Amino acid sequence: MFKNILIVCLLLNIIIVTHCLDFTKNKQFNNNNNNNNLNKETIKGDINLNSNFYLFSGGEVYSPNKLGKTDIIFGGQQILSLLSQQSNDPIKNSKVIEVVNITGLFVIPGLIDVHVHVTGGGGELGPYSRTPEAQLSQLIEGGITTLVGILGTDSISRSLDNLITKVRSLQTGGLTAYMWSGAYRYPPPTFTGDVMRDLVIVDEVIGVGEVAISDHRSSCPSVHELSRLVSDARVSGLISGKAGIVHFHVGSASTGLDPLWEVLEKTSIPITQMYPTHVSSRGPLLLEQGKQWIQQGGFVDFTADADNETDTLNALINYLQSNVNMSRVSISSDAYGSLPLFDDQGILIGYGVASPAAVFQTIKNLVLKGWPLEQALPLATTNPASFLAFSKKGQIKVGNDADFIVVNENLEIQYVVANGKILKTPTWVAKGMFPCT
Repeated sequence: MFKNILIVCLLLNIIIVTHCLDFTKNKQFNNNNNNNNLNKETIKGDINLNSNFYLFSGGEVYSPNKLGKTDIIFGGQQILSLLSQQSNDPIKNSKVIEVVNITGLFVIPGLIDVHVHVTGGGGELGPYSRTPEAQLSQLIEGGITTLVGILGTDSISRSLDNLITKVRSLQTGGLTAYMWSGAYRYPPPTFTGDVMRDLVIVDEVIGVGEVAISDHRSSCPSVHELSRLVSDARVSGLISGKAGIVHFHVGSASTGLDPLWEVLEKTSIPITQMYPTHVSSRGPLLLEQGKQWIQQGGFVDFTADADNETDTLNALINYLQSNVNMSRVSISSDAYGSLPLFDDQGILIGYGVASPAAVFQTIKNLVLKGWPLEQALPLATTNPASFLAFSKKGQIKVGNDADFIVVNENLEIQYVVANGKILKTPTWVAKGMFPCT
């Protein structure tokens, strides 16, 4: 009874706050130009997307741990209650709650993608080869509810100003979006002229990346320069309450993680302040170095497989069979970044664009290989949330942000909920202001 009273009080408080916010929004924007182009004619009556509270009923929940059949009540951005489907809790019959029947479906946490080129990337074949920027609807359809935007090879025609503007656009669209300051090159581009000031002053900046090492496109930073960069990121993270991590692009050169090992040898900086990516797709040497990195307490990021590729799938299976601590591994999409293929002489011989659907597809491929869903999901949920200090993300539990995906038995995405807002139904997906987004 006391629990029910608390829930009802919380619902009433959120209703009051939500109506105040709606009143403020209506003074600023007219109904024909709201954030996600939501209107009842567009969704054709699937469900009421304007409700303040929802009950998703009848689904089997993976938090990512298997919770069994559990009803989820959420509103005002947060998960308010997880109830047994056998429960007769009167809150389920409240008239202020919109009920969505998902019987026979499965609920999993929204995916966290730490490496998305939201402003596009590429350019290795000249201006004509610049890849397009991210589309809100594509990110949603890929099951991504939290992302970190990034610059790569090109930080000249692509800028941090452009990046943060796109990040804020995706926030308006309903996603949680952050960014890395910096890019491939050293010294890294910044907003304020100083990495530390960027992390402390700019809310969206959580660290520095992707700084290139062991790659013919890197600036070949010295051990001293890398040490200073990682130290500055760490201290500013402590000051700002953020992760303060440096995200390293690791190329295919034989040096692999050697520059980062040298930083560890010459300083007292914790290994967890350096977060190498592309570890799964540079050959067996880097893959073995990744195992050693994890053994010493670090964590690594794998790039999800593109269509017709299996490098990361095979690497994950190899790590599991080698008894590697899989809680130290994440997967990211590299979405909208170019996928250049160079020969041994550094000559570009192929080109493609990474997809935001790649992370969830890799999870599906793992399940097809026999992994339990609860074993595959942490790679893109609890693991990156832990690495980047996203305390309200990556897990379905009371008090966390209401970020989750509903899938069918074939792991096809039916619903996407982000920050308590429904962004996808089986017949509709939110878009940006313009139809092509």
